[in-house]
Amino acid sequence: MKKIIMMVILAMTVVGCELFDSERWARIHREDAERGVRCYKRYDGYVYCEDRYGNREY
Repeated sequence: MKKIIMMVILAMTVVGCELFDSERWARIHREDAERGVRCYKRYDGYVYCEDRYGNREY
């Protein structure tokens, strides 16, 4: 039981660090800008992205 709890804590730590890594998110936004991808959020919370030609990417 102790090993399972330790593995869960380790997994949550790794995932949490990845989500809040500002350098990674900056790189992702830069790559999207280079490809010409723009993302939009609708009033109902739906998010979609379009490439430079107007095609939707999910």
